[in-house]
Amino acid sequence: MKIWYIILFLGLFLNVLFPQNKKSLVSSVLNTSPIDTLLKIELNSQLGSSPLFYQNRIYTSELSGIISCLDNSGKKIWSRNTSNTLHSRPVIADNILCAATSKNEIVTFSLDKGSQIQSFGIDDSITTDLTLLLYSGEKELMMPKTIGSKSAIVFGTNNGKILCYDLETLQEYWHNNDAQGMIKTQPIVIDNKLLFTSKDGFLYCIDARNGLLNWRWKEKAETDFSNSQIVSDGRKVYVIDNENSLFSIDLLLGNFTWKSPAKVFGAVGISIDKKKLYAKGLYSKFYILSAMNGKVLKEIRRYDLFEEDNISPFEYKKRILFTNMNSIISLDEKYKESIVLTFGSNLINSFTQIDKNKFLVSNSTGSIIIFSIR
Repeated sequence: MKIWYIILFLGLFLNVLFPQNKKSLVSSVLNTSPIDTLLKIELNSQLGSSPLFYQNRIYTSELSGIISCLDNSGKKIWSRNTSNTLHSRPVIADNILCAATSKNEIVTFSLDKGSQIQSFGIDDSITTDLTLLLYSGEKELMMPKTIGSKSAIVFGTNNGKILCYDLETLQEYWHNNDAQGMIKTQPIVIDNKLLFTSKDGFLYCIDARNGLLNWRWKEKAETDFSNSQIVSDGRKVYVIDNENSLFSIDLLLGNFTWKSPAKVFGAVGISIDKKKLYAKGLYSKFYILSAMNGKVLKEIRRYDLFEEDNISPFEYKKRILFTNMNSIISLDEKYKESIVLTFGSNLINSFTQIDKNKFLVSNSTGSIIIFSIR
């Protein structure tokens, strides 16, 4: 037993002495959670964005410009080269896949065979992932639609514009230019409200039916929400500023509700009952916070430092699952950590639950794993 404590102490000491070592220390000192690997795919190419899992198929967009569709065995069904770099995450609706390229083009493909439907360019740089919404405004399009779909895409640009286009015909419904700086993180839609942040520091809420401003908010002149992922429970909006402070804003009125004393980063997670928030914190801490007032309900000190990412923690069967560096970590009801999966020395860039007990994870070098937890 004494030898084990000596090994543990040496491991912790070396981690402090050599912080540049990216391999997660938790993998050597924590228990592991057994999993079943259902599928592993090696693209041997860097992903430009997170894979999409849709109707039992996997859709990938590679940084090199290739979009592919794979079946649930990993076999490639079709692949198309856009001839442009892909940074933004595509969206899928109404048997159409829509992607944005580095040449500021919006391109649509048939979901079945991957044949290109149409494309058009804009006179600004597309700087966010694409967001889907169901358009419920009153604008009549000049070109007639052939299907009764209301699907639309929304995205932000380098000059601070938010644009909304019909997915089928790629005709513009509206645009908004209230923001005075680049829009970097993905806009989100809650009912008929669209939320985004801008380089001018504000959190914006506009009407998704016509693009008109509902409200905008920031705490003070120096506040900057531009790098924050936006999370909402349908009543409140949660954003993180440039000083790692977590704020809660009333969704309807845009009023300040609370500021948490915890210092956090990344994207927060929301409990299933919407009463708690989960956040990765500075100084090797994981926080469970009250969604009502932002108070710290539980502060968990960890073995290793968090490396900032934009993957939200989430609940699964009374566990909290979260990522750090190359690992997926589980926190049980007694707040004990265990390793679910480790991707060697490669950083995880996406982690989502795709079914009741099925998860998809990808890393920075194009490896994709679908697994279940025993």
